[in-house]
Order: sequence, then C-alpha cells, then structure tokens
Amino acid sequence: MGNLLTNKLEQVVRLTYLNTITTKNNSVVLVEYPKSGGTWLGQLVSEYLDIPFPRNEFPVMKKSLMHGHYLPKHIGKNNKVIYLVRDGRDVLISFYHHQLVWNDKNKKEVHNVNYHRKEVGFTDYENVQKNILSYMKYSYEHKLSKMRRFVFPGNWQEYNSIWLKVAQNNPKVYIVRYEDLLEDAERTLENLIKDFFNKTDIDKERLKAVVQKFSFENQTKRTKGEESTKSFLRKGIKGDWKNYFQEEEKAAFKEYAGDLLIQLGYENNNDW
Repeated sequence: MGNLLTNKLEQVVRLTYLNTITTKNNSVVLVEYPKSGGTWLGQLVSEYLDIPFPRNEFPVMKKSLMHGHYLPKHIGKNNKVIYLVRDGRDVLISFYHHQLVWNDKNKKEVHNVNYHRKEVGFTDYENVQKNILSYMKYSYEHKLSKMRRFVFPGNWQEYNSIWLKVAQNNPKVYIVRYEDLLEDAERTLENLIKDFFNKTDIDKERLKAVVQKFSFENQTKRTKGEESTKSFLRKGIKGDWKNYFQEEEKAAFKEYAGDLLIQLGYENNNDW
C-alpha cells in the first residue's frame, strides 16, 4: 500500500504540473497505453528538437517533452499532444512480460509485479502460450481499486477508445503508429516534425543520426526479433501476437477489442 500511495502522490504532482507550468512554457505531452513504444518515440522527438525528456523527475519552468499514460481529462487544454498507438494484441504480449516476468525495469516496481502475480490465477508465469488467454481475461475484466485506477489507465480498449475520440479532427493531437516507426522511423519522425511542429527545414543527417542512436539494435546490442525476457526492450517487432494466439485467443480478443482494431486500421474486418 505504501508504494501505491507514493505512486498516487507522484501522479497528483505530475497532473498538477501538466495543468499549470507545461501549459505556459509550450511543453509537449506524449501519451500512450503502456508498452506501446512511448519511451522510444520520446527519445527520438526530444533528441531531434533538443528539448528535455524527463522520465523520473520534473524539469523546472522549461519547455520539455512530458511522457505518460495520461487520459485527456488529465492534460491542460493548451498542451500539444502526441498520441502513440500500437496493435493491442502485441501490447497484450508485451504487457504480460512486463507485469508477470521479471525484467530490468519492473525489478524496481516489485509491488506491481507481486500484485499481478497474486491476481492472475496461475503461477507458471514463464509459460506465456498456456496462460495468455487467462491473462487476456484478467487484463480486460479485472476490477482495479480506486487507488490503482487513479495511477493506471485501465485496459487497452478503454484507453484508446477515449483518446481516439478526442484525437479525431483535433489539431492539437497528432497520432503516431508504433508500427510506422518500426517500418520507417526516419520518415515517420520527419512527418511528425514537419506536420505537428511546423518545421519544414529538416536536417536529414541529424534525423538519421537520431534514429540510429536510439535504434533497437544500438540500445540492446541485439537484432530485432532476438528476444530477451529480462530486458525492458524485449523483442522490438510487430506481429509477435501471432506466436501466441490460437483460435480461442483470437475469438476472445475480438470480443474485447475487435472493433477498435478495425478503427485503428490494424484489421479491415473481424475475419483475421
């Protein structure tokens, strides 16, 4: 409870900060559902624009790129928002590892891992294939306490449905797809800088260097697809869900979030 209370207090401070100082210094807010690639995109944008990217501390009165899993109601009306989305099926696989399998990031959040391990209803956490259906049910149906819900955005379908509705036809919100970053990070970053920050004079060499600096290969010393379950940067690919979903898992996900997959353009219909 102590760690959770600390997290809540930190969140209150962040939300207060977002709705006061950042609205006056032209800071930018990057939002995502957890495990959608927000840290990577934040590194790319902040490095190219040369603005701070505070991750565990607040800047003081200086324009920054603020990153979090905030909902629209949490963010000041004057903030520019980059909204990052990722295929919810891949998010599910990635979040399974983050919540249940020890890695270099969640070791610092022991209370969260222990909480989820206690609640999911199984103990052989390394067997993702066997447990992914149970975990999916847990992710979409588990009722969080009011305090936990305060510091956590809910499930993938809820979170992205809210943001998608706000983002449509809103010039202050720019949507980026994680899969586009994977396919062509240089082009995706260039489009973002041009279209959202109105910077037409793009330094191509600088852009290329930024992308290279924060590439999966450069940060992990592994190739994309080479998995390390002990790393926060586990695999770095799209479509990993296909290695875990059978027909039963597909049917369940369609019930939970199939319509949103279509809305976001990940599928044309439910015949996948």
